[in-house]
Amino acid sequence: MKPNIAIIGAGLAGLTLARELAEHAHITLFEKARGLGGRMSTRRNDSHQWDHGAQFFTARTPAFQAMLAPFIDNGTVVEWQPNITTLSPDKAPFKRPWFEPHYVASPAMNRLLKGMAEGLDVRLQTRVAALVQQQEQWQLLDENEQLLGEYDWVISSAPLPQTRELLPAELLGNCLDAYRMLPCYALLLAVDDAALPVWDAASVNDSPVRWIAFNHRLPGRNRQAGAVVVHTTPEWSTTHLEDDQEQVTQRLIDTFCTLTGVSADAITQAQLHRWRYALSAEVEAPEAGFVLNPHHRLAACGDWCLGGRVEAAFTSARQLADALQRQL
Repeated sequence: MKPNIAIIGAGLAGLTLARELAEHAHITLFEKARGLGGRMSTRRNDSHQWDHGAQFFTARTPAFQAMLAPFIDNGTVVEWQPNITTLSPDKAPFKRPWFEPHYVASPAMNRLLKGMAEGLDVRLQTRVAALVQQQEQWQLLDENEQLLGEYDWVISSAPLPQTRELLPAELLGNCLDAYRMLPCYALLLAVDDAALPVWDAASVNDSPVRWIAFNHRLPGRNRQAGAVVVHTTPEWSTTHLEDDQEQVTQRLIDTFCTLTGVSADAITQAQLHRWRYALSAEVEAPEAGFVLNPHHRLAACGDWCLGGRVEAAFTSARQLADALQRQL
């Protein structure tokens, strides 16, 4: 009989794990958000959309390239060839070349996740608040202590802090101590495209801002609806994480305008998203790309296990799937 496995989180890691294990187990994914994506999610309103998390991804391993191949063939994943510049407050901008293919999903970053989720049992807007061990199974409870189901295995693909909260520390020991996640702000602006510089994205030095992208110029987007994404450095974000959010918004608008030369009058909308767990710190010599306790049938995976790139989420999940297939 196939085991029942609960996967908490339906981002790239959770969906990869579910696809890899689908032939070996009955899989249910629980996602607290309204839609798929995690840090590959997309925010929309009536006129604009912003990929406010991951802006692009690379594919350096044959396994990830093979997974992406059908999505490239059907147009869901497209190579992005932008005009990239480097900005700093006190130096002239200069062109920044890329030496490997960079990809985006079209018409939004979460479209790749939607494609990966086809045929899977995904429970959206369902928050797993607690685990209770009952003999050989785990009971999953929501925030109202209502039973979500009983499972043989529970696997968290959620960000590290949520994984720490959910998986019993007494059963995992210090397995999670080697990992760390850092915050980031995403400032989302609506700006008429004619008011923007000719470049498409910028890496920024010596500033609270580390990245600026004119999101509407990515493949498959509405180029008439100027949508700008501004990301801050993790250091600045950590220092100002609990500051008044209106003040943070204004500080970042001022910084954006100074860096780009765009007039504040050209900005017609502005909203701030606080990613408390945005970036994964580099992991020094990880023993494995996942966490596994086969005795208690608990596990965890995610980009935080391998240092934070989008591809790291896929690799972590695939390595865990290989290990679990020997346990099931």
